[in-house]
Amino acid sequence: MIQKNIYLFFSIILFVIAGILAAYTVWSFIYCADTIGQYMATGQLSFRGNEFDIINFYMSTCAQYVVFALLLAAAGLVLLKEQTTLPGRKEISPVKNRENKTDLDEWFSETK
Repeated sequence: MIQKNIYLFFSIILFVIAGILAAYTVWSFIYCADTIGQYMATGQLSFRGNEFDIINFYMSTCAQYVVFALLLAAAGLVLLKEQTTLPGRKEISPVKNRENKTDLDEWFSETK
């Protein structure tokens, strides 16, 4: 029961952090668009010839946070799915130690 609560707790934390990063992404995208717009309006920047710099500014300012938010949300979903499938999990039984050669030969003949 405690293990289920831990998975749920960590998945909620990951979702909250992903939400914060998503909000920051929107805020930084608005900042980028405003900054680029101001530079273009004053004539300090033209799109032609500076495409790479403009795209690089967007990528370095806000695109990486979209990726981080998506990865954290995916990790939260994985933990949440792990929490819901926890009770039905089957235990893996250890392999029996096959010490004598005849048992091993029988096992090989059964697998063929």
